Amino acid sequence: MKKILPLITIVLIGSLLAFVLMPDKKSAPEFSLADLNGKTVSNADLQGKVTFINFWFPSCPGCVSEMPKVIKMAKDYRGKNFQVLGIAEPFDPPESVREYVQQYGLPFTVMYDSDKAAAKSFGTQVYPTSFLIGKNGEILKTFVGEPDFGKLYREIDAELEK
Repeated sequence: MKKILPLITIVLIGSLLAFVLMPDKKSAPEFSLADLNGKTVSNADLQGKVTFINFWFPSCPGCVSEMPKVIKMAKDYRGKNFQVLGIAEPFDPPESVREYVQQYGLPFTVMYDSDKAAAKSFGTQVYPTSFLIGKNGEILKTFVGEPDFGKLYREIDAELEK
């Protein structure tokens, strides 16, 4: 009995430390931007949906490379509780963003982050950078560069099942 009590105490303390030190899922930062049609999009639009937020711009080679896969993902999950939001950074003028969206038929909401306020609040520094947001507005995963879309689809599917 004397040997078991210290072992139980160590396990209990270890469990409590693990619980306290486990990182909480961080909520998506506050943002509010007008989409290309003038409609305001904000954190309120994240609630209840699994959301993929993609920070990009048309002259970014990595962004252009991954965009067909982002478009396909938006189409693959159409009609489900999922959305893609594109946030274009001001490395290109708004006209270039509009032209790109029209030319490639982006099937999701695109906003122009003219002062990089949204990028700063999310802490993006490299492009493309994307965030998978859960139904409760928490950041599930951050992708710097192009994600592994096979893994991403599995993560989206798992979150949609919740």
